Amino acid sequence: MAAPTSGGIRPLYGVIIRDKCKYADLNTLKAYKTVANDLLKDHNGADADDLKASLKDLDAAIKAKGG
Repeated sequence: MAAPTSGGIRPLYGVIIRDKCKYADLNTLKAYKTVANDLLKDHNGADADDLKASLKDLDAAIKAKGG
């Protein structure tokens, strides 16, 4: 049985982004931001809210790495 999603966004995307924030290089973080923003287009719900929150962490990680 497949895991439930809201609007096609997988619940683990936010978790993965937060993990990448810990050790990924600047270019990788920027790529994740592009993909995450694309995922959010026309989506809503709890999974989208979690992804939006992880984007805030991603923005902070990009800024900390000089981006």
